[in-house]
Amino acid sequence: MGNVYLGIDYGSKRIGLSYADDLGMAFPLPAAVDEELAARFEHIQREITRLRVTHLILGYPLSLEGEKTKKCYEVDDFAEELKKRFNLPIELIDEGLTSQAADSINHHKKPKNAHERTQQRKSGERDSRAAAILLQDYLNSKGIGQSTNL
Repeated sequence: MGNVYLGIDYGSKRIGLSYADDLGMAFPLPAAVDEELAARFEHIQREITRLRVTHLILGYPLSLEGEKTKKCYEVDDFAEELKKRFNLPIELIDEGLTSQAADSINHHKKPKNAHERTQQRKSGERDSRAAAILLQDYLNSKGIGQSTNL
């Protein structure tokens, strides 16, 4: 059986999730948006079990200069907790401007008003699109899923 990747875009309120395998295409999953952190970890556990995840790819919010930000220390703590709970390999990758890129995806439905914007934010849809972008960037950088036959 090949590798199965779970892309994670950490946020203190919402955790965006995405999935990919060795075919090399990343897809957004429902975000972990529960009020309690323990419930968000349970959501992640269900996805890991359901998809038989073998690797965790976690977005790391470096500054534009490539330096650690305050948020990086939060992500470091989150990564330690992931490692303790799931005992899977974790790779931290610079998430760059993934949230902004998630907003620019063509098929993304723009909110018509403040209520729709709030609902969209609460759903974690944007966070999971960002997780899919960071996972796709990782897969591309490793040549996963790309044909090498010429």
